[in-house]
Amino acid sequence: MLRRTRTAIGLAVTALVVALSAPAVQADATAPTAPAAPTAPSGPSSGRAGADDAVYVVQPRSDGTTYTAIYEPAPGVTADELRSALRRQGVRGVQDENSAFDIGIAGCSPIVGTASAWCGHKWAYGPFNDPQVYFLDHSGDSWPVTDARVDWYQAPGIDAYYRWHTAGCPGGGRHCVHVYSGNYGTAWYGLTEASTSGGYFVDGTVTVKLNDQVTPNTYAARRSVACHEMGHALGLDHNGSTNSCLSVPEFPQHPSSDDFAVLNQLYPKPGT
Repeated sequence: MLRRTRTAIGLAVTALVVALSAPAVQADATAPTAPAAPTAPSGPSSGRAGADDAVYVVQPRSDGTTYTAIYEPAPGVTADELRSALRRQGVRGVQDENSAFDIGIAGCSPIVGTASAWCGHKWAYGPFNDPQVYFLDHSGDSWPVTDARVDWYQAPGIDAYYRWHTAGCPGGGRHCVHVYSGNYGTAWYGLTEASTSGGYFVDGTVTVKLNDQVTPNTYAARRSVACHEMGHALGLDHNGSTNSCLSVPEFPQHPSSDDFAVLNQLYPKPGT
């Protein structure tokens, strides 16, 4: 089983995942054996950039911010089945396939090749030339969050760092994302959740959940799911290429050059 060194490695980037049906708490570090080979759902349901089988949940809040969550369906679960399950649980704001695109959630500019930004979701620069994002890791030892962070640290335009959660958020204009793992049922692989205001992430609202119960307990699968959700937490939507960890539902372990190009355009250097 992969072991994590629980020491701070500079700044830390986090992924957006908080279960709508459960509070964000530190998950059990023991990962059960999951199904060996997930059955891949059918391909993207739309030809638009960013289209896939993920389910979006959107809710306006009284303070003017907007809450958005992205659910990644589990193997054998269609997007429509996941929507129905969420609605039965009383989750509000579940978007139908077409309405998600109509309100501009998915496939937003900049678009490079098969990669695109997550509309209305990006980080503020603060006092830095690049936004500083820390992933605060609460996950179990079988999740290679540290390794997935290495990929995003190399992305241009934004600086992504890792910290074990007990080190806390450094502040000073730096942003933090809490990453959790646990047994969250059999409907989804991962979940990214955030509130936004004026098109920017609201600090303290971006979380990621990684599902022990569904994701195979292999290094490749868990690095891929962690990479995927952490990419959402940086402001990326899905990528239609199976060469990217932002694809659905394949298990590539790394972002693609198109993902990096989107981030480079999403976060240009000040003054350019």
